[in-house]
Amino acid sequence: MVLSQLQFLLTHLRHYHTSEFRSFKPATESEVSKILLNFLNKQSDSDLITTWLLKKCASVLDPTITNIVNLSLSSGQFHPTLKQSTISPLLKKPNLDKNQLSNYRPISNLSLVFKIIERVVKSRLTEHLTSNNLLNPHQSAYIQHHSTETALLYTFTIILLML
Repeated sequence: MVLSQLQFLLTHLRHYHTSEFRSFKPATESEVSKILLNFLNKQSDSDLITTWLLKKCASVLDPTITNIVNLSLSSGQFHPTLKQSTISPLLKKPNLDKNQLSNYRPISNLSLVFKIIERVVKSRLTEHLTSNNLLNPHQSAYIQHHSTETALLYTFTIILLML
C-alpha cells in the first residue's frame, strides 16, 4: 500500500508542471441559472432580496448575476458586501446544556451571490483536478458519490487483500 501511494505521488509530481491552473473559465448564464434554481428557499440576513424572489426573477437577473460572478473570477476579488455574513450559534446536540457556550457551534450565513460564486469555483477546481488526474483515486471527501462509506470499503478491501 505504501508503494502504491509513493507511485501515485511520483506520477503526480511529474504531472504537476504540465497541469497549471492559470485562470477560471467564465460562468455562463445557464450555469448560474441552474445553480440559483437548485438552492433551497432559505434566506440570509445579508441578502436584500429573498431567495424565492431571485429564483422567480432568474431569467431577468441571470445576466447581472453572471456578470458579478465573472468579474469576481477574473479579478480574484469579492465585493466587500459579499464577504459579510451573519453568524448564529447552533446547539451541537439537542440534549446538551443550552447555558454552556462550548455546546454551540457557529453557523455562518453567506449571501446567495457568494454561494453561487463558491459553486462555480468548486466546479472549475474539481474539473481541473479531475481532468489532470490530480486527485488521489482514494479521495472520498468532497467528491460526488464518495463518502466515509466509500473510504471504509476501500480500507476494508485493502485489509482483506493483506490477509
